[in-house]
Amino acid sequence: MLALDGQVEAIRRLEARSDLRAEWRSRLETLVSPFEEARWPDTDLVSSSFALPFCRPDAFPALWSRIVASLRPGGRFCGQLFGDRDGWSDEDGMTFLTRRSLDELLAGLDVERLDEVEEDGHTALGEDKHWHLYHLVVRKP
Repeated sequence: MLALDGQVEAIRRLEARSDLRAEWRSRLETLVSPFEEARWPDTDLVSSSFALPFCRPDAFPALWSRIVASLRPGGRFCGQLFGDRDGWSDEDGMTFLTRRSLDELLAGLDVERLDEVEEDGHTALGEDKHWHLYHLVVRKP
């Protein structure tokens, strides 16, 4: 199991959790690295909750290719990507996808779940935000 984050503090918090089961802790490997620079091991699952949109748009296609390449046949990606009508879509350095660009990105994968959500809500810090999200579960054939 590999936990990857670009922030040292995020990894420290994970490693400090007292509620991790012993068998998980013994198999947990951590890596502090930006997504764009990380090496992705062969795996059956990549789970990324609300993280990949923070990849720079110029680096996102290569990152996505590495993620898909790391999946073994039958492996899955689950996570969220931001849509082009998201409230942060004017932010530099983040990736936002139209539905068409998302469909192109997912070509060749089996889409098991794709929920497009657009709603007003709040960030983890309690700030108002308009969300345009794609919740995904895709499988590599």
